[in-house]
Amino acid sequence: MRIWRLLFVGLLGSFVSVGALEAQELGLGGLKENLDLPLDAIGEVGEEEEAPEVVNFYGQNLEGDGFFYSIDASGSMRDSQELTKAKQEITRNVSEFSEKTEFGIVLFWSTITKYPTSGRPVAANAGSKQAAISWLAGQQGGVGSCMMEGLREALQMANMSAAKRKVVVYVGDGGGTCNGSNEQDYLRKMVSTITAQNYQRAQVNTIGVMMGTSRQMQESFMKQLSAANNGTYRRIY
Repeated sequence: MRIWRLLFVGLLGSFVSVGALEAQELGLGGLKENLDLPLDAIGEVGEEEEAPEVVNFYGQNLEGDGFFYSIDASGSMRDSQELTKAKQEITRNVSEFSEKTEFGIVLFWSTITKYPTSGRPVAANAGSKQAAISWLAGQQGGVGSCMMEGLREALQMANMSAAKRKVVVYVGDGGGTCNGSNEQDYLRKMVSTITAQNYQRAQVNTIGVMMGTSRQMQESFMKQLSAANNGTYRRIY
């Protein structure tokens, strides 16, 4: 019996040695280690996408990591105190931004002013947020309403931003009377121009203030603009 046992052990050792050699030749030396791993541990695991920033603007929740504001600062907005309200809403948003957020602000009347003055989006760190809030507090607006030019500036900031979820917001009464142009033609051209230049498909939301019965054309324009750019229209009053 002892002889047979020795023969069996010898043969078994030979099989193990041959198996190990074949595995080595085939480059499978780490096969056991891989098999011991759980299935979801094989290969690289992709990074989870960060949750978007959520801000409340005029009672509407907006989700993104890049926020760009285009605000009508014309005479009607100043006289009705709507410019003051818009500045308060933006100030609250900016103060709440996390550092992962990029933003920019444009105010327009017959001219355009913006933060940052470079026209490039800025990261929402403590310094830029305080600078933006101070800049915004000092803006008084003027006469005229070059809305297409103002919204185009905000959209250009969004296009330059590294943010993955870009949100552009327009606040105003829907009026477009820049340089004495025909308002109906101006608004019609604006929808096609902004939509064509929105090549990164930012969400463009419109918020209408002072939307009385005499402003059906302006309100219709704001609905068309937001619908053409994956956004929503909200009427304040």
